[in-house]
Amino acid sequence: MPALYLFNRRTLLAGDDLQFPSIAWGAGFAAELFIFLPYLLFYTIELSLTTAASEQNDDYFAELDKQIQRMQTEACDNATTTYTDKTFCYLILAYLTGMAIFCATSLFQEQRIFKLSSLGTPTRGLDLRAPLGKLIERKMTLMTGIGFVLLMFGLVSTLHFIGLYVYCFPKFWWVIIFVLFVIQGLQCLFNFTTLFALWRAVPSISSAIDSEVNFYERHAEHIHQHDDIEMAEELWRNRCDGCCRIMAISTCFMFGGKNIVSQSTDGGIEKFFGDISRALADYFHGSGSECLDIVPSDVALGFVILRHIQAQRKLLARRDALQQANTSQTQSSPGTALLFRRTLETNNDSVGNHRDKFDVPMISNSGETYRTFSRSLLTPSNPDDYATLEEGARFAKHQLAAYTWILYFYEYPLTGSLRLFGRCLKAKFACKNAGMIQWRDSYERCAMNSVVETAESATRDIDEMNREHIVGDNFLHIHEATMLAHAGLNKSDIAYASFESGFYETPYFIVIDREWKSIVISIRGSLTLEDCVVDVLLDPSPLDALGEKYGFDGIGQYCHGGVLECTNWLHTDLKRHKILDKLLLGANAEHSDYTLRIVGHSLGAGIGVILSLMLRNTFPDLRCTCYSPPGGFITWRLAKECSDFVNSFVLDSDLVPRLSINNMERLRDEVLHLLARVKLSKYDIAKRIFSLSGEVEFGDLDFLLQENEDMLYPQDDIPDSEFLRQLQRFEIKQQERRSRRGFSRSIDLYPPGRIVHLVKTGQSKNCLHGVAGCISCGSSNAGCEYTPIRKENDDFNEIEISPTLWTDHFPNRVCIEIERVAKRFGIEV
Repeated sequence: MPALYLFNRRTLLAGDDLQFPSIAWGAGFAAELFIFLPYLLFYTIELSLTTAASEQNDDYFAELDKQIQRMQTEACDNATTTYTDKTFCYLILAYLTGMAIFCATSLFQEQRIFKLSSLGTPTRGLDLRAPLGKLIERKMTLMTGIGFVLLMFGLVSTLHFIGLYVYCFPKFWWVIIFVLFVIQGLQCLFNFTTLFALWRAVPSISSAIDSEVNFYERHAEHIHQHDDIEMAEELWRNRCDGCCRIMAISTCFMFGGKNIVSQSTDGGIEKFFGDISRALADYFHGSGSECLDIVPSDVALGFVILRHIQAQRKLLARRDALQQANTSQTQSSPGTALLFRRTLETNNDSVGNHRDKFDVPMISNSGETYRTFSRSLLTPSNPDDYATLEEGARFAKHQLAAYTWILYFYEYPLTGSLRLFGRCLKAKFACKNAGMIQWRDSYERCAMNSVVETAESATRDIDEMNREHIVGDNFLHIHEATMLAHAGLNKSDIAYASFESGFYETPYFIVIDREWKSIVISIRGSLTLEDCVVDVLLDPSPLDALGEKYGFDGIGQYCHGGVLECTNWLHTDLKRHKILDKLLLGANAEHSDYTLRIVGHSLGAGIGVILSLMLRNTFPDLRCTCYSPPGGFITWRLAKECSDFVNSFVLDSDLVPRLSINNMERLRDEVLHLLARVKLSKYDIAKRIFSLSGEVEFGDLDFLLQENEDMLYPQDDIPDSEFLRQLQRFEIKQQERRSRRGFSRSIDLYPPGRIVHLVKTGQSKNCLHGVAGCISCGSSNAGCEYTPIRKENDDFNEIEISPTLWTDHFPNRVCIEIERVAKRFGIEV
């Protein structure tokens, strides 16, 4: 930071972001100067000297044969005889000489850019980097122009003489010179594209570029900074709508989006994106003196440092706890784990909340500490723990099956097509006799009344029944086939399945689990763009009326607004088809002694909890199993009260159970605070970070303390800077906006039920695991060992920065790890 201005236009790069680009450009120019050009010059000079000697030698062809033995052909003899004036050689020599001078100058220029970009820190020493703007402008105009002229000169000369001299040089010489042309052309194309993008951008009002203050003044005047918060909200609404449209069209609606494209009228945009646009406007918006001039690389730097700070806090808290335990001679009881979490100041005046809203601290998070707390480990000897994990492992495949073919292809990218095709053909051309047996078993009254007289008509009736009970599938029954493949079910186990998806229409299916004597409703999580729109309906909805209608205490309680809308649709669909009534209720129910179970992942988990609250009076023994439930979901009292029938499973650093507006604001504030404390350049910090090996959470505490101390100023000794002053004004403005949003923003929401957290407690040292981690940039969980620990609903009050924070949410990974832990408990899966 701050942003780099070129030709009086703001870019997304800062002056201290240019070390790696300058290294890349410098490597390209160095390769041209020290590898390509010497090779090309050698053969060109050799041919030039050969033709020069031949003019003074009576035996021309004898001399030529001695000099060019490797390329001696009749065509080359004719070429050199015809062009004894050496025009081509001189032209190529002029081009290569010009390229050598150009590359040497460019290499020196990149070295200067690297040196200037390395000066100072992100917040200090900005005046030292001030010459960068002029230097890059000169590079993109004068040097690009010279490079383009050289490219055209060399390319035209080569194409003009290539027919006559093609045999006078080795084939590799021609390959090298055309590779050089391509590299030079790509460099010119990149610079021309950048210049065109800058030309299209709106120029800044201020033209001053030399002082630190003017960087911020110019950014404050930038057109994207609105004085009116309503204009910022409109801007974010349009951005969200545009992104969804582009993603829908570019993926050919494979992940939904048709409803967004067709229904995004003015009113529709406000309905779909109103909540998220207000949240984003508050989260990022700054105007005038409250504006923060940061670029994406600053945010990335803050995340990287924050990961190390979080690891340091945990290791420090663990060490202090162990020291205190040794001093007091009080050890934690068997079956418990010492864990550490951020502790916030509390306020008991919040209505319907466990904790009141978070007050943003000024400049340092001094009001927050990491404190030790004990949580129970799940053990095989405890019947309740065993049953909880057994239930989680049993129905993990059901939540996976709800994602049908898209996740199936993700799991089996090479063999998925063949597997599915075989299943679909088998289902499509099943034996007619088997069809008759299934039809007779399920619909005996039809046979008794002699309605069906032939096997063909029976098969047609079976297909009609399947169409009634399976909604939204295609003619190959791909969704049905993958659902059965995921969960290991038989077709006869399916009672109903709906694969239709919309804004509130959530795919789900109902199956009969005869081994566990359960009717299972499995609800899919977020997969389509419409689901993402539902996810960002952030404003909490009251549950007073719903509780009164369905017999639970919802007074003063709230839940995620999008989840509630989806639950209402699903409950209406269940009532319309009366599947549960036929299976469980009444004297003629097919499985009246079975238990109703509701399972779901992510968004589906939230829907499952609210649906459980609505159905529990009708089905008192109902059970609900949630996998990776949303964090900003339900208020404290209901989150705890539903623990009697709701079990939730969270995998390690999963982002979604921690995702809430409050946690996101804490994350933003801490990243900004860390940026104000940085005392090294980004390049120096990057070298330190990449030099660390292994998981920082399991690293050496003393080494980590020293590294963080070298990178950051102490909290109580942060040097003054313009960014620090801007940050203070920004935080004051954020508090004002938060209070202006009213009561809804002060409501804290939590994940539901009794939570089992699979915590990563180790990683095996294996070569293959290391390769997998390297290929996946650390997002692989190969070789990781997880320990199941019971957690409280408010333990997830901090977003953990980890390479796996998103992949830990994948339903297939959640399923695999739960089953692995269950096997260690001796549970058959």
